[in-house]
Amino acid sequence: MRRHVTALEQFKQTLGIAEELLSIERKHHNNPPRLAEQKAVQGLRGGVAVLSVAAFESFLKELMEEQLGELVTHHHSLSFEKLPDALRVNSVYKALDRAMKGPPFQTAPPKDQRIPDIERACLNVISRTVDPRVFCEVSSNPNSKNVKALFRDVAIPDIFTQIKSRFDHRWGKPTAQTFIEDKLNEVVNRRHIVAHTADALQITRSDLKESLRFLKILAGLLELELKNHTKNLIKTCC
Repeated sequence: MRRHVTALEQFKQTLGIAEELLSIERKHHNNPPRLAEQKAVQGLRGGVAVLSVAAFESFLKELMEEQLGELVTHHHSLSFEKLPDALRVNSVYKALDRAMKGPPFQTAPPKDQRIPDIERACLNVISRTVDPRVFCEVSSNPNSKNVKALFRDVAIPDIFTQIKSRFDHRWGKPTAQTFIEDKLNEVVNRRHIVAHTADALQITRSDLKESLRFLKILAGLLELELKNHTKNLIKTCC
């Protein structure tokens, strides 16, 4: 039987594509690029900036569904009342809101087509079952504010503070208190600039290399924190 690929493994595989693009740019083009090379360099560097953030956004969604799915696996032995308030409240309200309005950031289907989703959401609420899908929205913008909200909704109040010491250890040196948030916003904003202006010549190779390393470390720590959080919930609520 083929082994399931985890959210983190899939993220690293996609990030590997971005790393390969950067390797091609480094091997075949000058730095700074000559005039004849600028289009190719823009394409390669821009591709790295966009692909890496898209991979991180997808990772966050898959991670939430993957780890919170463990609560569904243990549904019959899990006491819904013992779950943290934030998780219980968001589980109920987000499920009903999503069913009534349709998935966020998408055109809502006609009301008659939403009825099956509303019925399923009501059954989940009545049976006190957590629906992992309702915790997966990052509004196509995985900046620090949205990542913090994503984890706060599942009862991890300040994810960046939680992972700070481990991050510094893996990063290899102490960082400022807001370094993780600031660096994530920098990486995401760089993607926005490329997507909206198609100008990637201002992005340096070292910027991109550091971004890829940063995202890889951050993703690993987010997975670890959510995995431990879910294990603790199962341990204390079953």
